[in-house]
Amino acid sequence: MLELMLFTNDLDLACQAEKAGIDRIVIDLENRGKEERQHGYHLECNCHSLDDLKKMRQKVKIPILCRINAFNDNTKKEIKDVLNLGADIIMLPMFKRTEEVKNFISLVNKKAKTCLLLEDKEAFQIAPQIAEMDFDEIYIGLNDLAISFKKKFCYEFLLNGKLDYLRKIFKDKKFGFGGITVIDKGKPLPARLILKEMARLNSDMAILRRAFKRDIKGRFLKEEVSKIKELSERYLKRSNDDVLKDKKEVQDEIRNILKI
Repeated sequence: MLELMLFTNDLDLACQAEKAGIDRIVIDLENRGKEERQHGYHLECNCHSLDDLKKMRQKVKIPILCRINAFNDNTKKEIKDVLNLGADIIMLPMFKRTEEVKNFISLVNKKAKTCLLLEDKEAFQIAPQIAEMDFDEIYIGLNDLAISFKKKFCYEFLLNGKLDYLRKIFKDKKFGFGGITVIDKGKPLPARLILKEMARLNSDMAILRRAFKRDIKGRFLKEEVSKIKELSERYLKRSNDDVLKDKKEVQDEIRNILKI
């Protein structure tokens, strides 16, 4: 079943999310260069802290994924700190070299699960070498990857085959990409269409995007989470003909968004 991840340092929301069936809470410590990199793109920048991680660990029982900064001179300390505070999974963003990934895996030393966030052109180019390493999960960060490749729309990667290529490269790893909201919302690409492609590519996990927090207002959180998971399961059971038909529907919608 598709695992859902929610970025939040709001303890009350996290408790509601746990009861509703959301599978992970994400504490986001990444701040080095993120605002400059994403300037003008209206993307989510969080301001979470180690204290947020400490309080969250005391509050929820579901796994906590902690995104640290891109590999730097302080990474060893960052990893030690989040391990001491109870992070179950540590995510490394914006890696560009194989040595960064090797050192990250070594520093975590299997004391938590390791998740790589592939979101840069240079990381894309070294994907075959990365796939051979001993880590647990990989998530494709489409927004930053689109910035790196100078693409207008992050889901263009479903048109040009790059996401399919990455799924094949990382066929033995837990895999995720993109972000979704409630199934009847999502702009410019509806959540239900993204879920179709997540199912086609056997995505194991998905981030609940910033819009999700807005879209659930006035709704029952548990009901909306159940709808997402049930629809995902239904898409996994499609015939091959339906998968191809739905893939064309998604690609046509992306072309329409891009006006091509």
